[in-house]
Amino acid sequence: MTHSLSEQPMNATSPNRPLHTLPQPWLLRSVFAHCQEGILVTDAHKTIIDANPAFTLITGFTREEVIGKKPHILSSGRHTALFYQNMFIDVAEQGFWSGIIKNRHKDGSHFIAQTTITAVYNDAGKLSHYFSIFRDVTQHQLSQARLERLAIHDPLTHLYNQEHFTNALGNLCEGLRYTEAGLALLFMDLDDFERVNDRHGHTAGDELLVEISHRLKRMMRSIDLVARFGGDEFMVALPGMASLDMAESIASRVLREIMRPYILSNGQCVQVSGSIGIVFATHPGSTAETLMDMADAAMHDAKQNGKNCTVTAQDSPESRSNDTFIRIRNAFEQGELTLYYQPIIRLADLKTVGFEALARWHHPSLGTLGPKHFVDVLTCSSLCHPFAQWLIRKAGRLARRFQDLNTQAVIGVNLTQEQIEAGFFLRTLGETRDELGLVSPFVTIEIHESSQFHDLDLTGNQLHEACQLGATVALDDFGTGISSVTYAAELPIDTLKIDRTMIKSLVHRPDQREFVRGVTLMAQAMQRQVLAEGVESEAQLNLLRELGCDLAQGFYLGRPMPEEELERYYLAPKATPRYPLVPLGNSHATAIR
Repeated sequence: MTHSLSEQPMNATSPNRPLHTLPQPWLLRSVFAHCQEGILVTDAHKTIIDANPAFTLITGFTREEVIGKKPHILSSGRHTALFYQNMFIDVAEQGFWSGIIKNRHKDGSHFIAQTTITAVYNDAGKLSHYFSIFRDVTQHQLSQARLERLAIHDPLTHLYNQEHFTNALGNLCEGLRYTEAGLALLFMDLDDFERVNDRHGHTAGDELLVEISHRLKRMMRSIDLVARFGGDEFMVALPGMASLDMAESIASRVLREIMRPYILSNGQCVQVSGSIGIVFATHPGSTAETLMDMADAAMHDAKQNGKNCTVTAQDSPESRSNDTFIRIRNAFEQGELTLYYQPIIRLADLKTVGFEALARWHHPSLGTLGPKHFVDVLTCSSLCHPFAQWLIRKAGRLARRFQDLNTQAVIGVNLTQEQIEAGFFLRTLGETRDELGLVSPFVTIEIHESSQFHDLDLTGNQLHEACQLGATVALDDFGTGISSVTYAAELPIDTLKIDRTMIKSLVHRPDQREFVRGVTLMAQAMQRQVLAEGVESEAQLNLLRELGCDLAQGFYLGRPMPEEELERYYLAPKATPRYPLVPLGNSHATAIR
């Protein structure tokens, strides 16, 4: 018969005896019975053999109801079989798994559990049990979701704010590759809105903005995006438009609706009009920034034409973006794109442990151009995946050069949300590792905090597989957005990269030092490393070392350099770099494991 740890009789023990002298069974029973986290114990075949009282409080299932059952009695159906397979692969390889699981309560409701599953081995080294410790974090997650909602909505009108709208519009532009329909953008500015504020007060002006937002929302479909860009400017994105005529018809209806009188809460009647700029796109090379700039220019033309009218951008984004795409495609195919490498320094011993690869365009007439001139076109076009494959192969070849000298430098490459979710890069990663005989890890996949992943479970699975193929994962621009902690907790992140904006005034601002200290402590608890970007002085470097930061990069430590310069400075026979390389097998990717 199976007995609960908490049900077994305790031996009399003096309360004043040190913990380390207490009989082990007594201590185990006490922890099991009084722990506020739920504890579930199974045998090696994953059959439940015990559960503590907190398990019942959290799940609603009594110990007797689950004994002899499998843990999937708690399954909510929100995770795939692959999710659980990968989870137990981690347990087998690392001895434990930690993460978020969406479970089911006895009453059928769902709850979110922060869970750690650990394998237990007997003295002979054979697997004997698993135990899971978890706590209900549903309310915390819901609070975070509310904060995320506040982060993407305008606080007055509850429409999308400018930042979120821009990101979402970028996704719609990307989606043009998969549809034959067009995308229309309407940029509306209210005419003479300041007169309402001057005559009736700012409270009345805010009330009018709220009512206008309601009218816009009622007119639009569920798939349309409506945003307030601040002040009296509104932006509407209309995906799936069959023609420009349809978009112009909708803009005219918006103007008529906006013109209808408004009765304010003070009884006053006000009337306003608007000027709308329209742009229509069907080409997949269009970017959010290009469309918004063109709609903005068209809106100002409408103002110049007498207000209360619409103007359609005459220079189509298709012609602009298609010309740009052709130029950049030719540059990519003809080898005009190259990589510069910025060193990453381990602060414990001031040694070079890796490099971040930064794309540059050697333009034949304009000189060397930074990524803002071409990366968006590459990653929002048919070149998206070939570009990712090129990055990984270049990183692998450079990593091989270092390993040939019995040193190890992990090369960081930036991949987008689509490149990761599509997963085509995984094959290139495995082929590069095998063809070049690389020791892992040889590459770091950097993902940006601003990435809008559609499915975190899918993203996590893709990145887990990448780690098995020789990669580590870094979260770039950590601390600049609401998704930072979520990504750090739910994705297999090795390194948190603190954005340069949080380092810039580190010496003079105590709050930035406390931020770095807090991130460092959190990362240590999560078994992650912290990398500070934008280090530009010795004072910043010394402070980061005092704060416990693991890694750093910036102009003070080394500027981005072309491969020929890197060759002379690090790989030449008599090279003596300021920050020496580390021996093979001693890179930053394995420093904390």
